[in-house]
Amino acid sequence: MIDSRDSDAEAGGEALGAGVGRAAAIVVASILVSRVLGFVRQAAINAEFGVGPEADAWFAAFRIPDTIFMLLAGGALLSAVIPVYAEVKARGDRQALAQFVGRIGGLVAGATAVAAGVGALLAEPLMRVIAPGFPEATVVLATDAARWLMISPVVLALSAVAKSALQAERAFALPALSPLLYNLGIIAGALGLARVFGLTGLVWGTLIGTGLHLLVQVPGLPSILRGSDGRARRLAFTAWHPGAALADPDVRKVIRLMVPRMLGVAVLQASLIYINILASLQGPSAVAVLNNAFLLMLLPLGVFGMALGEAALPDLAHRWIGGERAAFARRVRGVGRLVLFLSIPAAVVLAVLAEPIVTVAFERHAFDARATELTASALRLYAVGLAGHAAVEVLVRGFFAMHDTRTPVAVGAASLALHMVLSWAFSLVMGNPGIALGLSLGVLVEAVILAAILRRRGGVLVRGDDARWLLNIALATALMGAAVGGLRLATWPEVDGWAAAGWLAAYLTTALVVYVGAARVMRIPELNELVGRIAGKLRRAE
Repeated sequence: MIDSRDSDAEAGGEALGAGVGRAAAIVVASILVSRVLGFVRQAAINAEFGVGPEADAWFAAFRIPDTIFMLLAGGALLSAVIPVYAEVKARGDRQALAQFVGRIGGLVAGATAVAAGVGALLAEPLMRVIAPGFPEATVVLATDAARWLMISPVVLALSAVAKSALQAERAFALPALSPLLYNLGIIAGALGLARVFGLTGLVWGTLIGTGLHLLVQVPGLPSILRGSDGRARRLAFTAWHPGAALADPDVRKVIRLMVPRMLGVAVLQASLIYINILASLQGPSAVAVLNNAFLLMLLPLGVFGMALGEAALPDLAHRWIGGERAAFARRVRGVGRLVLFLSIPAAVVLAVLAEPIVTVAFERHAFDARATELTASALRLYAVGLAGHAAVEVLVRGFFAMHDTRTPVAVGAASLALHMVLSWAFSLVMGNPGIALGLSLGVLVEAVILAAILRRRGGVLVRGDDARWLLNIALATALMGAAVGGLRLATWPEVDGWAAAGWLAAYLTTALVVYVGAARVMRIPELNELVGRIAGKLRRAE
């Protein structure tokens, strides 16, 4: 038995500071509920369309507006605005802060509207590029849906500016509600409108959810626009039109920070588009299958990787700007270890329970047993890269806090090149699952390279006891995987419905009990950190 309790106590305690812990609790809860709603959303879509041509068309149509949003107003904006917002706020001029937010909002919304308009005009040729294997009827469906969906990035751009400002103020509640309402809009479209209007009804439901995504955050904005006297400031057009915005040094700083990050987002979107291209060449249903499997993988990734990374960014930026280098390094290391502690066993659960998970989540109505088998095969190989995806979410935010957005771009581009070659090669041998395996191997390499660079530049050291800690995680995970795998082989019924859901719940409970028990016996410090946080939240709730 390897005991890492004493040597790792500091790392465990540094995983989450008090402020980061509160923020992470809100964000984690939001993303967990959002992912659950995402299951419901995708289950509703799958029940209506299965993995047929409408499903392929839906995923392909969504890719273009999603790329526009992510490039101009997604994670790039959030990671660039928060550090600069903190600097502007520190000067104590609330009017300047309000102008800064207005100028950023005007620029982002205008740029997104132009890009969306071009995308709508060129929707058909773009669709033929990203889905070269689609038959003509599917191309027509996807093109019509894509044109309607071009409204969404413009609205979501404004919502992203609001989210950035609110999170910079460490107000996480309203931004946490926005993805929930967004999912509810899509669910309403799938369960109601799609049954009457087909794929167009699903698109309309998505646009309703997009509007709610913005509106729910509006009540939090007046506090940002208030001056020191408590009165709300009204900004004249001359204060935030493009000329004034581009002349603002703080806005220019955001743009400088965004451009390299946008290149990083472009790398990710290029990866997703490339997967779409390869999948479309595999024949009907392949695009829908890979997207469904990826959405399932996003549940643990969102909860363990994205949420903790997002919640830690303001604190990391504050520590780096304040010159607290040792505290910055400890926090990155602590959050990174916590993410691995959670994501490694989650990956094994996804791989071992792929078929039960897909069955319970999606198999009903138009989504049949064949669709389950195809999706489970892809999910197993996506799970190979889960820990890599989660680690990257934390590591890149360490670079963002240091105002270094170039390094993640360069490493991501190299990872993309590797994954493109591997996915193409494996697809020739393995078909659709090979595409997923290529992506997973590429992101694992990316995580290793980012960790090595951050160790040198940010002082985030990998100590000798980390190897022993990782071996403990591997042993605990292996015990859990063996227990759950054996139980599943002995009991999984050839039925669906409530019986399947009950067995899946039993498997997940077994996984939790065995992993927590093994972690406690091996004295893995992250377990005590999580238990302490949860207990503290429960005591405050009483």
